[in-house]
Amino acid sequence: MVNTLLNAVVWFFLLSPFVLALFLVPWSVADAKLRGKSALLVSLAVVLFFPWGLFAWLVFRPDLLDPRGSKRRFRLDDYRVQ
Repeated sequence: MVNTLLNAVVWFFLLSPFVLALFLVPWSVADAKLRGKSALLVSLAVVLFFPWGLFAWLVFRPDLLDPRGSKRRFRLDDYRVQ
């Protein structure tokens, strides 16, 4: 009985980081792309340096880009006559 419970606890702690990574990787890739950063580097930092990498990304992540993918507010193309 005790051996089975101990075995279940060990498996839980061994598998939970992989299950958590299944949710963190797609989120970090999508968030990095929205913010104009390298999706590979952000997802590696979030997963390999968990939980500090996740905390650092949440605190220091840049502002969102506009829908055109630029941080600039003034765009000359918006004001040109067609």
